[in-house]
Amino acid sequence: MIKISCPMKQDYVTEIVEGIDKYNYKFEKKEGINLFFSVDTDDMDDAIATAKAAIKATEIGAVLYFSVTVA
Repeated sequence: MIKISCPMKQDYVTEIVEGIDKYNYKFEKKEGINLFFSVDTDDMDDAIATAKAAIKATEIGAVLYFSVTVA
């Protein structure tokens, strides 16, 4: 499971991450600014890097403050 900490545009971030084709990311829950996603891989480092890259590749994601870690 990964955790994305993002105080703004949480619905936007959720939509982006769930739309990633490389892995199957599924939104599980929200706790404050934290969004939790289950991922269908054991390689969490690559899952984190893939999610970060997908968010940063968007127009808003390039300036959005967020972090992605293992939950």
